[in-house]
Amino acid sequence: MTAETTQYDSRQYFRVQYPTALRPRLHVNGESLPVIDISERGLRLVNPRRSSDGAIEPQVAATLRFRDGVTTPIRGKIVRVTERDIALHLETGLSYQLIVREQRALMGQLRYALV
Repeated sequence: MTAETTQYDSRQYFRVQYPTALRPRLHVNGESLPVIDISERGLRLVNPRRSSDGAIEPQVAATLRFRDGVTTPIRGKIVRVTERDIALHLETGLSYQLIVREQRALMGQLRYALV
């Protein structure tokens, strides 16, 4: 494994975690679900059913909408369902630039809230 590969792999797992009030929404099958965190290759959603019974479609095609109105299509596979959250592994991932943009926007929002 090269240094470049190692750097890229570590970026895939860097997550932007959202405070409740600033969460983007995943629009899927007529539902709008709050997103807990994102990375280039995954995201975690609030489980609206508060159940881990597995009655959720394993494949997901949806639209991710950020607070600033930016939307991006995503495709992925559900890899974990708990009573609290749903984890998706993205087949069509999010760009690193988008992850950095979100991190900067959150830092700005939080800094503004503390003033």
